[in-house]
Amino acid sequence: MPSPATAADVDISVGQKPTLTVEEMINQSRQYQQGMGQVIQRIQTLQETARKQKDIIKLNCVSDKLVQAKVNASIADQAMTSLQENVAKSDEGGRTHEFTRLTIINQKVTVLGAEAENCIGEDLTFVGATRIDVDINPNIPRDDPTQPGTPVLDVQRPPAASIFK
Repeated sequence: MPSPATAADVDISVGQKPTLTVEEMINQSRQYQQGMGQVIQRIQTLQETARKQKDIIKLNCVSDKLVQAKVNASIADQAMTSLQENVAKSDEGGRTHEFTRLTIINQKVTVLGAEAENCIGEDLTFVGATRIDVDINPNIPRDDPTQPGTPVLDVQRPPAASIFK
């Protein structure tokens, strides 16, 4: 039976090191902010679409997503400021933390953008109208199945049910 581990036997340190350089973190964070701005602009366009359709349910749904996206973008701005401060202080742990926050916030805003599209009913996977091509085998008879021919009736008198006539 193995002995229980003591506190000295357990390693609780985080072994993950950031794989991005400081410049890459800053550039990626700026791209995140730019992308979040584009998502917010798209949600605002969807909000106008809902207004023009005079659909209060769609408008409320999209407006809710817009408010959440703007709040997340504001938090991202604060995280970017903190990231830059941590870069100036050469605080690797703080820098990694703020970059992770920015990454998560970016993902949240992206999801909110997709949810806003769903509020309006626009599907991101739509690729165009459906097209159907039909190949007709020339070996198949051309009889019209909607116009059946005259049925052939086999009329025979049934046998007498009784011997009495």
